[in-house]
Amino acid sequence: MSAVHKLPVEFNPPAANRNEPVVTLLSSDLSLAYLEDAEPSPLMGKLSNFWNGIIRTTKWLAVLALVGGYPAAVMNSHSINADPITLSQADGWADPHTGTLLTLLSRELSGPGWASDRAVWHPQARLNALPAWQEGLTLAASEFTRLRAEQTGTVTGIVDPDLLAASRLLAPATDVDAIPRLHAAAEALQTYEGRLNRETATLLTGSEPFFAELDLYTKWVSEDLAHLSNAARTVSGWPAAETDIAAIYRARAKAHVAAQLISASIELDPTLIVSREASEAREALQVSLHRMATFNPLIVTSQGSTHPLLSDHPAALAFYSQETLRALDTFKASLVTQPSPAITYAEVETGKS
Repeated sequence: MSAVHKLPVEFNPPAANRNEPVVTLLSSDLSLAYLEDAEPSPLMGKLSNFWNGIIRTTKWLAVLALVGGYPAAVMNSHSINADPITLSQADGWADPHTGTLLTLLSRELSGPGWASDRAVWHPQARLNALPAWQEGLTLAASEFTRLRAEQTGTVTGIVDPDLLAASRLLAPATDVDAIPRLHAAAEALQTYEGRLNRETATLLTGSEPFFAELDLYTKWVSEDLAHLSNAARTVSGWPAAETDIAAIYRARAKAHVAAQLISASIELDPTLIVSREASEAREALQVSLHRMATFNPLIVTSQGSTHPLLSDHPAALAFYSQETLRALDTFKASLVTQPSPAITYAEVETGKS
């Protein structure tokens, strides 16, 4: 301070040959100049209080962000897109199935991202529904492309290599990252589409391959019905177990893929449906599959059918699955009773160009 030299002090030296401390006494008679310099500034006091308030507010906001912000980010990262896919006519897909599968993959990668590849700290790493949905999508796409590859092998004697590669890459795996495999699968599908446009690949149409596809969809719904029924019988976790949530969203995803691929098959070969009964049965099937795909409770609960407050969502979706199985059987029966076009395919080279 500037007034330190003005302090009235008194120095008392110790007596000779005595081990006493040196004492400096400050007089209580302080000068007015010292008191003026020592008085705190009211403005600085207000600024100090304001700054301390900012620090306290920042700490509270940080605590609130950790306590409430992270759960909010987890909820916001859950994004399920079950909208129907409409392919652009300008794209000129040789096989609408290829365009449908590529659109499904692109929509997930460019939208919410791939949940299973997220780091442990990422909000999506806490989710159960989105990973199950994406697993169901890739599993369905893998089994469908394998079926198409095997169908070409049955007719031509050569299993399509691009479809087989896509099927292998799309199959869910827990030991490797999904995104590199999905990009490679998309490249294989694009290569197959390019070969179709150059007429160096085989494209099957007709009722027999379509019946094989419908049998595959029946298999999917039957498997999901078994998982959902088991979840409905087993009450574990509150409000629902992780296995219950996974079963619901895998079933939703596979129903969504089936609905879109059926539309692609009809677009590829409109002669598959020539009777009114088949058309009505197809519409009923699409409605049933869409109802499964868009089954979206705000919070999944599974506490048994006798619980007074909570719903049993696995049992509800299992009921819809049974309705879908009946719709599939009705649709296949309606196709049998109408004139069935023969299998047609191009007699072209099946190897890569």
